[in-house]
Amino acid sequence: MKIQIPEFIKTYGLIALIVIASFWFASKFIEPPPPSNMTIATGSDAGMYYQVAQKYKADLAEQKMTLNIIKTKGSMENIELLMKGEVDVAFVQSGLVNDVNNKHIEALASLYYEPLWIFVNVNKGVESLRDLKGKARRVNVGNSGSGTIKVATDILNANGIDKTTTSFLNLDGETAAEAVKVGQIDAAFFVSGFHSGTVQGLLRHPNVKALSLPRSRAYAKRFTYLSQVVLPEGVIDLEKNIPNEDVEMVAPVAMLVTRNDFHSALKTLILGSAMHIHDKSTVFSDTGAFPTLSYIDFPVSWEARRYFKNGPSFLQQYLPFWVADMIARLTVMLIPLIGVMIPLAKIAPPTYQWRIRSKIYRWYKDLKQIEDMAYANDDDAKALAEARDKLRIIENEVKQVSIPLSYHDELYNLRLHIQMIQEKLR
Repeated sequence: MKIQIPEFIKTYGLIALIVIASFWFASKFIEPPPPSNMTIATGSDAGMYYQVAQKYKADLAEQKMTLNIIKTKGSMENIELLMKGEVDVAFVQSGLVNDVNNKHIEALASLYYEPLWIFVNVNKGVESLRDLKGKARRVNVGNSGSGTIKVATDILNANGIDKTTTSFLNLDGETAAEAVKVGQIDAAFFVSGFHSGTVQGLLRHPNVKALSLPRSRAYAKRFTYLSQVVLPEGVIDLEKNIPNEDVEMVAPVAMLVTRNDFHSALKTLILGSAMHIHDKSTVFSDTGAFPTLSYIDFPVSWEARRYFKNGPSFLQQYLPFWVADMIARLTVMLIPLIGVMIPLAKIAPPTYQWRIRSKIYRWYKDLKQIEDMAYANDDDAKALAEARDKLRIIENEVKQVSIPLSYHDELYNLRLHIQMIQEKLR
């Protein structure tokens, strides 16, 4: 026995399958929800990166996000950890891109000037970089794993000073600071922010002074990742006039970098924290100068470009991060809803009506042919008998038609028309 599938199920069932398939397809493009924690690589706990990371941790905690802080030796180690996938984001000094062969790292923003501090012992007779040239000179160019080595060696090499003319050391920041204070080394290079504890301690120490670079503009032109900055006279202590003159300096920038496969929502989230933390004026920059997409030498994240162009999304401005993210991810489902479900819902009723009526109207063509044959052969008994047989077959088939009660008036009209032709044939 052949099973008759109701027309309603045929019509609306097919539409339902199309809608379900479109929602399933759209779901493949929904990004998974972001994790509730992320990891950042900083530097030593005495450095500026670590201090700034603490601010990020507090800011992100307000959005129910946990920031795990990893202490490192500096920018180069941070990049290595990123390439290995052991951290999600990191603070990295500009100017290192040529030393990195990894296409998976991208920048989110540059955050602040990170000056090159050249501290010398006042008893060593060092008045300029040229005075650091000599076999007896001992200069700390930065801890291995830090970005300081890159800037220090670029500046020194440009002045004809290298490992063949001067003893280069690779002490960590705290050890180098103590060594220059007591005169164990002649000079120490640091790349750090103004508020670094190590930098502040050296600026106030009587045996140490910050070396000025009168040709800072030339260095900035020669090395494009550097900018010219000035430490104003007396900015540390006006009463004691520390420093006692303007100190010309060069500065790379601190960048916030990540992997390109890091969750896009978290890129936007941490950019929001960067805006809160770094948009204020500093000794070296005015309000609103940072964060920025300037000075960056890594490829810039697409999410960062969109954020700096349009700002946070409407949802992020008024809703908590997790709510805004959930709604943003689910907006993908509007594509099948608007593009498939609504149009199909509009055409479903007329389609269903047409299919029901087609069960009835399809007989009228045959009835018309029988009627025409009867008029053309009204004196041919054989032709009229054949017409009556065909009409009888149609009548029996019509009796088998099953349609909803709301369409029975049209079915009864068909049966009346069949009876009318039967009368004509008789």
